[in-house]
Amino acid sequence: MGCSSAKQERQCTPLQTINRKVKLRWLGHSGFRIEVPDIQDASINRCIYIDPWLDNPFLPEDLKGKVPNDADLVLITHGHFDHSSSAPGIIKASSKKEAKIICNYELFQFYQKHHGVKEEQGAPMNKGGQLDFGYCRVQMVSADHSSTCLLRDQTMTQGGEPCGFVVSAGGANIYHAGDTNVFGNMAIIDKLYKPTHLLLPIGGSFTMGPREAAYAVSRFLPSATVTIPMHFGTFPLLKGTTEEFEAHLRKFQPEFKRKPIKVIAPQKLMLLDSVLP
Repeated sequence: MGCSSAKQERQCTPLQTINRKVKLRWLGHSGFRIEVPDIQDASINRCIYIDPWLDNPFLPEDLKGKVPNDADLVLITHGHFDHSSSAPGIIKASSKKEAKIICNYELFQFYQKHHGVKEEQGAPMNKGGQLDFGYCRVQMVSADHSSTCLLRDQTMTQGGEPCGFVVSAGGANIYHAGDTNVFGNMAIIDKLYKPTHLLLPIGGSFTMGPREAAYAVSRFLPSATVTIPMHFGTFPLLKGTTEEFEAHLRKFQPEFKRKPIKVIAPQKLMLLDSVLP
């Protein structure tokens, strides 16, 4: 997949020099699909799924009742069912021979033991780690949340620690924060990985709400030019709205002298050919 040998890696074009449009599709809740042409063969599209949940009520109509078969990578931020439960089905259905789930080590062990995922279908990692697939780089970063996995008898088992991801592809650095509260070390994520696009939860109750997310953007994440709210409205408890998020941004941006940032409602990115804004 991508550049597999050391010789090939030296020949890879640096991601920042690639001038191709990246496609970004919202799959409802916290799920996204990123599509980028392969850097060695532009006729091949690489598909990266992040926290896809195929049972969420906002899933695009053309995906309902189906399992996509085009995944190259499935990134899972933590073990809660609304983020992790669809990954085994998607990876098993993939037509890509080297398709892999990327998640923490404990969560991948759970997939192997309870969902029949094979060892070669995963690339477990931990926070601070980076994987380079040629067409994209995946950086695992911290999140402030919890992580448990749901067993078939509806009891819970540990799912390692939660995380976020920075996916670098096509010249963009897309930071998917997973489920998280605001935390000061987001500033380190910004300093080291320079995210251009932020996918941030705003629902409240189980994650940060609009106020906390706006504070995070304004104080800790100054590099990004676009933010896309997620993880809101799916359940009654997830009360945060894009409008509230934007209102809090208007309050915090002057305080921290934060440059203007474009807010895109995820509902505008539900088509298969939606281009990364």
